[in-house]
Amino acid sequence: MHDHCERRARGRRLLARFAVVACLPYLTLKLLWIAGVDVGVKDLGSLSRGQWIAANAVTFAMDGIAAVIAHVLTRPRGRRVRAWLILFPMWVATGMLVTLMIAVPVGLGVIAVTGAGNPAASNDMLRPWVFGVVYGGLFAEGLVLLSAFALYAGERWGRLLRTRVRDLTDPAGTQGMQRVLTALAVGFLVFSAVLRLAWGLGADVGMNAEWIARRNAIGRTGDLVHGLAALAGAVGMYVLVFRRWGRVRVRVPLVMAWTGVGVVFGSSGWMDVGRSPATSALLGVGNTADLIAGLLTLCVGCFVLTELTSGRGRTVAPTGA
Repeated sequence: MHDHCERRARGRRLLARFAVVACLPYLTLKLLWIAGVDVGVKDLGSLSRGQWIAANAVTFAMDGIAAVIAHVLTRPRGRRVRAWLILFPMWVATGMLVTLMIAVPVGLGVIAVTGAGNPAASNDMLRPWVFGVVYGGLFAEGLVLLSAFALYAGERWGRLLRTRVRDLTDPAGTQGMQRVLTALAVGFLVFSAVLRLAWGLGADVGMNAEWIARRNAIGRTGDLVHGLAALAGAVGMYVLVFRRWGRVRVRVPLVMAWTGVGVVFGSSGWMDVGRSPATSALLGVGNTADLIAGLLTLCVGCFVLTELTSGRGRTVAPTGA
């Protein structure tokens, strides 16, 4: 048993080191752009230099945080880091990386089969090779970082993840409030799912002519991923908080909620620094619903995390939660 745990720990550290390396091309490119070196840039178009720098500074900081987390996962004392310092940025990263890892290759596959125009080749702002560097690096980063985190979570919270849903406790008596917040979050998630699935399947409700003209296979695939993720997140949240699927291990609905709501929150437009505003009122409403669903889920997560890290939550959480 000890040898098995040690092998998992070595695998986690190796994957995390690969994740740090995978972050470097993206971080290097962003740093060059922030410094004013427009390598790979054809034309900023309507963006001012200040907007361009701000947008790249935000994304540089986000990927830098991912690299720091990956480094923490390589350290022997990584399990002693406060849970929220790992969980919140990893939740955001999971949502963004999963969307990219599915939407981009599937969308490119559809383009290759149908012969539709490749948005990377026709982009007026960036040269085609930039997309390969950025998305290739992020895809590799997603694979190794999420794998390393899965092993880390199993080491640190394995007892909780193996618990059956019916055996979850309510040590602080907050389940009633959690259910209220979850019901609201599920409502917003279902609305988002219906809207995004409709767009992904070809509907143009709420779209203006400019938006319709810019639509491509990658965008439609992204909407389908978003819609399915919203449904998965809603089901996972409901199962966990309302104690359904009692015989199922916690890890199943938790992965659904973690990934599904993470995708929705990551796509809610909260980080659109320097970008154009929403292209329709309905998209703005959808983004707002996504943002609210994510914030409500964070509130529920804070309740649960506080209970697990207190003395009253030790019935399902291992030492060091």
